[in-house]
Amino acid sequence: MQITFENQITAPVPVAWSFLYDDTKLPLWMTEVVDISYPDGRNSEDPVGTRFRQTLKEGGHEKTYDGLITAYDPERLLGVRLTDGRFGVDVRYKLAPTERGTQLDYTADLTLQSLLAKVLGFLFKPLTVSILRRQMANLKRVAEQAAS
Repeated sequence: MQITFENQITAPVPVAWSFLYDDTKLPLWMTEVVDISYPDGRNSEDPVGTRFRQTLKEGGHEKTYDGLITAYDPERLLGVRLTDGRFGVDVRYKLAPTERGTQLDYTADLTLQSLLAKVLGFLFKPLTVSILRRQMANLKRVAEQAAS
Protein backbone atom coordinates (compact mmCIF):
# COMPACT_ATOMS: atom_id res chain seq x y z
CA MET A 1 0.00 0.00 0.00
CA GLN A 2 1.39 3.40 -0.95
CA ILE A 3 0.40 6.79 0.44
CA THR A 4 1.64 10.05 -1.09
CA PHE A 5 1.28 13.73 -0.27
CA GLU A 6 2.49 16.95 -1.81
CA ASN A 7 3.01 19.89 0.49
CA GLN A 8 3.80 23.49 -0.43
CA ILE A 9 5.58 25.09 2.51
CA THR A 10 6.13 28.84 2.61
CA ALA A 11 9.54 28.50 4.22
CA PRO A 12 13.03 28.05 2.79
CA VAL A 13 14.25 24.49 2.28
CA PRO A 14 16.78 24.64 5.17
CA VAL A 15 13.97 25.53 7.59
CA ALA A 16 11.65 22.76 6.34
CA TRP A 17 14.57 20.28 6.34
CA SER A 18 15.43 21.08 9.95
CA PHE A 19 12.00 19.87 11.07
CA LEU A 20 12.56 16.56 9.30
CA TYR A 21 16.12 15.87 10.37
CA ASP A 22 16.52 17.49 13.80
CA ASP A 23 15.22 15.00 16.37
CA THR A 24 14.43 17.80 18.83
CA LYS A 25 12.05 19.39 16.27
CA LEU A 26 10.35 16.18 15.15
CA PRO A 27 7.82 16.10 18.05
CA LEU A 28 6.75 19.66 17.17
CA TRP A 29 4.89 18.34 14.13
CA MET A 30 4.81 14.57 14.68
CA THR A 31 3.17 14.79 18.09
CA GLU A 32 3.13 11.00 18.58
CA VAL A 33 6.94 10.89 18.97
CA VAL A 34 7.99 10.11 22.53
CA ASP A 35 11.65 9.16 22.06
CA ILE A 36 14.32 8.52 19.42
CA SER A 37 17.55 6.73 20.22
CA TYR A 38 20.54 5.50 18.20
CA PRO A 39 21.91 2.21 19.60
CA ASP A 40 25.14 2.48 17.58
CA GLY A 41 25.38 6.29 17.60
CA ARG A 42 24.47 8.71 14.84
CA ASN A 43 26.77 9.66 11.97
CA SER A 44 25.41 13.08 11.01
CA GLU A 45 27.68 13.41 7.93
CA ASP A 46 26.77 10.08 6.31
CA PRO A 47 23.78 8.64 8.17
CA VAL A 48 22.64 6.09 5.56
CA GLY A 49 22.54 2.73 7.32
CA THR A 50 22.18 4.28 10.77
CA ARG A 51 19.88 2.25 12.99
CA PHE A 52 17.51 3.96 15.41
CA ARG A 53 14.59 3.18 17.67
CA GLN A 54 11.53 5.39 17.67
CA THR A 55 8.89 5.26 20.39
CA LEU A 56 5.43 6.58 19.48
CA LYS A 57 2.20 7.10 21.41
CA GLU A 58 -0.50 5.02 19.79
CA GLY A 59 -4.00 4.82 21.22
CA GLY A 60 -3.00 5.58 24.80
CA HIS A 61 0.07 3.33 24.94
CA GLU A 62 3.65 3.51 23.69
CA LYS A 63 5.04 1.36 20.87
CA THR A 64 8.72 1.19 19.89
CA TYR A 65 9.78 0.59 16.29
CA ASP A 66 13.13 -0.33 14.81
CA GLY A 67 14.30 2.23 12.28
CA LEU A 68 16.93 2.63 9.60
CA ILE A 69 17.99 5.70 7.62
CA THR A 70 17.80 4.52 4.01
CA ALA A 71 18.48 7.70 2.03
CA TYR A 72 20.13 11.01 2.79
CA ASP A 73 20.95 13.97 0.60
CA PRO A 74 21.10 17.08 2.82
CA GLU A 75 18.12 19.41 2.33
CA ARG A 76 16.92 17.29 -0.62
CA LEU A 77 16.05 13.75 0.45
CA LEU A 78 15.51 11.76 3.63
CA GLY A 79 14.45 8.13 3.61
CA VAL A 80 13.64 6.06 6.68
CA ARG A 81 12.32 2.55 7.29
CA LEU A 82 10.32 1.63 10.39
CA THR A 83 9.46 -1.98 11.27
CA ASP A 84 7.91 -3.91 14.10
CA GLY A 85 7.67 -7.46 12.75
CA ARG A 86 4.05 -7.17 11.62
CA PHE A 87 4.62 -4.43 9.11
CA GLY A 88 7.23 -2.17 7.64
CA VAL A 89 6.99 1.32 6.21
CA ASP A 90 9.50 3.02 3.92
CA VAL A 91 9.11 6.79 4.02
CA ARG A 92 10.74 9.30 1.67
CA TYR A 93 10.72 13.05 2.12
CA LYS A 94 11.87 14.83 -1.04
CA LEU A 95 12.38 18.60 -0.88
CA ALA A 96 12.87 21.13 -3.66
CA PRO A 97 13.08 24.93 -3.60
CA THR A 98 10.26 26.93 -5.14
CA GLU A 99 9.65 30.64 -5.60
CA ARG A 100 7.47 30.61 -2.48
CA GLY A 101 9.60 28.27 -0.36
CA THR A 102 9.66 24.48 -0.43
CA GLN A 103 7.94 21.70 -2.32
CA LEU A 104 7.78 18.60 -0.10
CA ASP A 105 6.85 15.29 -1.69
CA TYR A 106 6.08 12.54 0.81
CA THR A 107 5.80 8.86 -0.02
CA ALA A 108 5.10 5.99 2.36
CA ASP A 109 5.22 2.39 1.16
CA LEU A 110 3.64 0.04 3.71
CA THR A 111 4.50 -3.65 3.67
CA LEU A 112 2.12 -5.76 5.72
CA GLN A 113 3.56 -9.14 6.73
CA SER A 114 0.57 -11.31 7.61
CA LEU A 115 -2.95 -11.78 6.29
CA LEU A 116 -4.34 -10.27 9.49
CA ALA A 117 -2.03 -7.24 9.13
CA LYS A 118 -3.17 -6.82 5.50
CA VAL A 119 -6.83 -6.91 6.50
CA LEU A 120 -6.25 -4.46 9.36
CA GLY A 121 -4.16 -2.24 7.07
CA PHE A 122 -7.02 -2.07 4.59
CA LEU A 123 -9.57 -1.33 7.32
CA PHE A 124 -7.42 1.30 9.01
CA LYS A 125 -6.12 3.00 5.83
CA PRO A 126 -8.50 5.99 6.23
CA LEU A 127 -7.24 6.50 9.79
CA THR A 128 -3.61 6.18 8.65
CA VAL A 129 -4.17 8.72 5.87
CA SER A 130 -5.87 11.06 8.35
CA ILE A 131 -2.91 10.86 10.75
CA LEU A 132 -0.43 11.52 7.93
CA ARG A 133 -2.47 14.47 6.65
CA ARG A 134 -2.47 15.96 10.14
CA GLN A 135 1.29 15.45 10.42
CA MET A 136 1.91 17.12 7.05
CA ALA A 137 -0.33 20.06 8.06
CA ASN A 138 1.58 20.33 11.36
CA LEU A 139 4.91 20.27 9.52
CA LYS A 140 3.77 23.05 7.20
CA ARG A 141 2.53 25.12 10.16
CA VAL A 142 5.67 24.84 12.32
CA ALA A 143 8.08 25.40 9.40
CA GLU A 144 6.16 28.47 8.25
CA GLN A 145 6.04 29.83 11.81
CA ALA A 146 9.80 29.33 12.16
CA ALA A 147 10.41 31.15 8.86
CA SER A 148 8.30 34.19 9.72
